[in-house]
Amino acid sequence: MLTLKNFNKTTPPSRTFTVSRTETSSPSSFNPVYSDDAAGLTAGSTDFDDFFWYSAVKLASDWTESAIVNQSTGVLDITQLWTLTSWDNVMIKFPVRWIKMSKSWSTITLSITDATGRESEWYQYYAFQKTGDIEANASTTVATTPLYMWAYLSYTNWSKLQSWSWQTPQGNYTMWNAISYAWANWTWWTITWWYQRQLINAYYMMKYGNPDCQSVIGRWFVDGNSAAHATWWTNSYTNASWWETTGKYQCKLFWLEDWRWNQYQWVWWMFTDWSKNMYTALHDFTANMSTSESQYKNAGAITTTSGYCMSSILWTNKWMFWPTATVDNWNYNTYYCGSADVNASRLARAGGDWGYGSGAGVFFLDVAYSTSSAVAYLGARLMFL
Repeated sequence: MLTLKNFNKTTPPSRTFTVSRTETSSPSSFNPVYSDDAAGLTAGSTDFDDFFWYSAVKLASDWTESAIVNQSTGVLDITQLWTLTSWDNVMIKFPVRWIKMSKSWSTITLSITDATGRESEWYQYYAFQKTGDIEANASTTVATTPLYMWAYLSYTNWSKLQSWSWQTPQGNYTMWNAISYAWANWTWWTITWWYQRQLINAYYMMKYGNPDCQSVIGRWFVDGNSAAHATWWTNSYTNASWWETTGKYQCKLFWLEDWRWNQYQWVWWMFTDWSKNMYTALHDFTANMSTSESQYKNAGAITTTSGYCMSSILWTNKWMFWPTATVDNWNYNTYYCGSADVNASRLARAGGDWGYGSGAGVFFLDVAYSTSSAVAYLGARLMFL
C-alpha cells in the first residue's frame, strides 16, 4: 500500500538540474546548455545517474523487495542478475522527483529536482491535476513512495504479466488484455502510462541532451531481426546504460532493458477521437476509451502519415514530448529522430520492434491501434505504483 503525505509548498529544492536546447533539424549541431546544479556538467556525465538515483531491486514471490548487491561489498552490482532464478521479478526503482518543462519559441527547458517540497509549477511523474496539485492513485495527497518500472519486457505466465529473465517477450494481446494481465498480479500493478514513460524520456534528455537517440545511445535490437529476443542479454553488463551500433543486440537505458526497442509497448491510458484530439488521464479510469474519464484533452491535432518524424513538441508539464508538427523524413535523422504517426480514434504504442530500423527511438509515438488489435510485435512493460 502506498504511503502518502502532504508537502509544504514553500520548502526549497535541495538540488535542481536544468538543461536547455533549441529545436533544430540537426540535433547534434546544438549542444545542450546545463544550468543550476547541472552547471559545469557535460552530456553523458555519470553525475546525472547519481542525481536520478535509480536502482535495481528484486521482488520475491512473497512480495518482499531486496536490493541486488555484491554480497561482499554491499555495492549495487547489476551482474548479480545472473544469480536470479527464472521466476524472480526484477524492477528498476525510481525515487520521487519533480519535473518542470517549458518552451519559449523554439527553445525548450527541462528542470528536474529532488526537493522535499514543491512550488505550484513543479509536477510529479505520477500524476497531476489542472490546478497544479498532485494526484496519486485518485488521492489529493502527494505520493512519496518510488515508482517501479520492470527491467524486462513482459512475459505472460498463467494470464499474468511478469518481468522475468530468460523469457521471450510476448505479444498478441490487446491493450485491455495487457491491463488485466497486469492487474492479476497485485494491487497497484499496471502497464506503463504516458507520464511514466515521459519520466524516462525526461531523464534521457537531461543526461544526454540530444534527441537523436540512435546516434547517442545506439540502434539497439531493430535491424533485420526475425523475432523478439529473449530477456537476458544485458544482464552481464555492469553499466546502468549499455548499447551498441549494429541493431542486432539488446541494450539498456537506466537499467531498463529494451526500453524502446525489441518489441513495441502499449501506452495506457491515451487515445484519439475522430478529430485526432488526444485524451489522457492519470487516475480514476477504467479499461475503455471514454472521453468522460479524461482529465486532459489536446485539441492541437497534427496531420501525419507513415514516414514522418517529430519536428516540434509541446514541451509542457502536461504533455511533455507530445508532437505539434512533423517533417517528412524516412531516415528519421532530423529533430526528434523517431517516427510519429497520429491517427483518428486509436490507441498509442511506443518504441520499435526487432525489424523497425531507423524509425525506432526514445521519442517514437504511434497512435494507430484499435481496441481489438493484437499482434506479435506489440507487448507491454509492467510498472508498480
